[in-house]
Amino acid sequence: MAGGFDRTVQELYALPPQDFTRGRNARAAALKAAGRGADAQAVRQLRKPPITLWAMNQLARAEPERLAALVASVDELRRTQLRDRNAAGEALQRQRAELDALVSGAGEILARQGHRATPAMQRRISDTLLGAAVDRRRADELRAGRLTQELSAPGFEVFAGAPRGPGLRLVRGGKREGAGRRTSEERRAARQAERDQRAREAETQRRHAAELTEAADRAQREVRELEANIEESRRRLRDAQRAAGKASTAARRSERRPRR
Repeated sequence: MAGGFDRTVQELYALPPQDFTRGRNARAAALKAAGRGADAQAVRQLRKPPITLWAMNQLARAEPERLAALVASVDELRRTQLRDRNAAGEALQRQRAELDALVSGAGEILARQGHRATPAMQRRISDTLLGAAVDRRRADELRAGRLTQELSAPGFEVFAGAPRGPGLRLVRGGKREGAGRRTSEERRAARQAERDQRAREAETQRRHAAELTEAADRAQREVRELEANIEESRRRLRDAQRAAGKASTAARRSERRPRR
C-alpha cells in the first residue's frame, strides 16, 4: 500500500484546507467499498494539516527547484563545515537565502488563502523546512508535497555525525588535531547540542503560549463582534415591534372611525 498511500496523502494535501476532511472521508469510503478496509482505515486516520503545513506542501508544486536547492545547500554544509571554514560560511549563507525565500513563498500561498503569516507561523514554517531538509526521508516527503507533521529546527549538532576518516582535518590554524582533541571537541559539541535542544524546547513553549494568546484574543474579538451584532438585532427588533404596534393601533382607529 506504501506507494498508493503516499499518492493518496499527496493528493489530499494538495486540496484546499477547507476541502481536506470531505476529500479524505470520500477516499476512505471508496477504499472501504472496494474491500480495502485496512487502507481505508489508514486514510481515515490522516489528520487535517495545520494551515502552515498545508502551505509548505504546496511549495512542492510552486517551488520545486528551490526546495531542491535547500536540500542541496544542507548537504553542502555537511560536507564543508569540518573542512573549510570559509566554504562553510558561504554554504550557510546559501542555505539561509534558500530558506528565507521558501518561507516568503509559503507566506504568499497563505495570503492567497486569506491568512496572514504571523511571526510565529513563519518560525514554524522555517523550523519545519529546515528540519525536513536535514532528514532524507522527510526531505523526500516535503519535495513530494506529503509531509504529514511539523518539525523542530535542528541544531548544528546534526553535522556532528559526519564521518571522520584518518585523512579528515579539522580547521584549527591549519594543524591536524589528535584523537584526544577530537574527543574534547565531541564533548563540547554534545554539550552545545544539549543547550541547543533546551533552547529549542523553550522556544517551542514560548511559541505555543503566543499562539494560544493570539487565539484567545481572536476569540475575544469574535465574542465582542457577536455581542454587538446581537444588540443591533435587538434594536432592530424593538423598532420593528414599535412600528408594528403603531400600525396596528392606526388600523384599529381607522376601523372604529364612523363612515359617512
